[in-house]
Amino acid sequence: MGKKRKQGSALRARKRANLAAEELVEQTIKKQEDDKLEAKDDSELFVLDSTPDIAVNGLTKSKKKKSPDTKESSSFLDLKQGKKNRISAREERQIRKIVENKSKEDVVSYANATHERTKQRKREKRIAGSAKASYDLWDDDVPQNKDTKVIHVTSGVKSMGGTAPIHFKAVTKTSLRKDVQQPATFSKNSMRAREKTKARAKKSVKVEPAQPGQSYRPDGEQHQDAIGEALSIELRRKEAVDYLNAPLSSGLKAETMALIVGSSDEESSDDEEMEESERRPVKKKEKMTRAQRNRQKRAKVRQQELEGRREKKQFMHQVFESKKTSKQLKKVESEQGVKREHLKGLLDEKNAKPIGVNIFGARAEIDPINAPSLPVALSEELKGGGLRRVKPKGSLLTDRVESLISRNMANRKVTNIKQRNHGKRRMKGGKGRDFILA
Repeated sequence: MGKKRKQGSALRARKRANLAAEELVEQTIKKQEDDKLEAKDDSELFVLDSTPDIAVNGLTKSKKKKSPDTKESSSFLDLKQGKKNRISAREERQIRKIVENKSKEDVVSYANATHERTKQRKREKRIAGSAKASYDLWDDDVPQNKDTKVIHVTSGVKSMGGTAPIHFKAVTKTSLRKDVQQPATFSKNSMRAREKTKARAKKSVKVEPAQPGQSYRPDGEQHQDAIGEALSIELRRKEAVDYLNAPLSSGLKAETMALIVGSSDEESSDDEEMEESERRPVKKKEKMTRAQRNRQKRAKVRQQELEGRREKKQFMHQVFESKKTSKQLKKVESEQGVKREHLKGLLDEKNAKPIGVNIFGARAEIDPINAPSLPVALSEELKGGGLRRVKPKGSLLTDRVESLISRNMANRKVTNIKQRNHGKRRMKGGKGRDFILA
């Protein structure tokens, strides 16, 4: 049986005994602390604070009213300072440093020089017309001399406290006239994009000078070089024209004709063989016995095991060949790096060449039929030797248009545009759909 719990009066008596014990402990502790304090001397219990209270002193000093006649005195300079000649603590430190490091004569000369500079500065302020303008005062086209007008411009900033998001700006009255064409304003992004495009632009030659051999009185070798270049353009043109005019085929060869004639007999024999094969009956697939089916299953299992061993062997071979593979990859990467550097060098070399040079030769490589001829006089035409007798060659308009096209400033006109399907609509090459320049 378990222990019987106390109930009723016994429980209440126990609670009263616990409370009495706690109260007795508290009284004992309090009595011990009082005995400690009573046994100590008064000098140990009380300390007199003789330091003044800074906050109270500052408060009492600020409450004192200063009369306008009272002046403060500096401890170092021993001068009476008023409101006009008051010296700050920083200036006092600077003066003390100068007095300690300099002699009396240097201090006096320094003070006199400072006084003279101050007088000169005040005198210059009073002189009329001493200021110099950075522009012509009598030029009406200068922006500083134009009449201005103050207008309000929307700033786009979020309004604060109900104030409209605008700011005032002084502009010239000429910029407000509607009958005068005003310069277009570009955003910062547009100007930045223009600067980047200009920096990336290739070097171009606006006007290519004529070759020495194209002169009316050229050197013999240089003239022959120019004629050779013109002849190469004409030869390319002739080859292109001959290629276009050449027929697609010149008829069938004798071997082809013999093959076509003899193929009729072969076709008849093939037809007979096909008829015989169609007459043969199709053999019906026979039913396999149980032993044959089991033999077939065992063959499939052996084939699967063989393929599994082969795959495992290949995998282990790949694991062991990892070092060899890494070496091959490094070799391939190095070769690709060399090739990449070579291509980059060729591209840089191509970009370094200016555009707008050798216009006729470049056009002959792309379109030899429509390329213009190189303007150079023949040797027979230069026998006169005079400038008046030389016949003009080439066309200035053709030269300028070809130069613009080579510098990507104009587009060449597209001819013979084929019909192209764009969705359900059929677009035809017509007015407004092809390049109109050149």
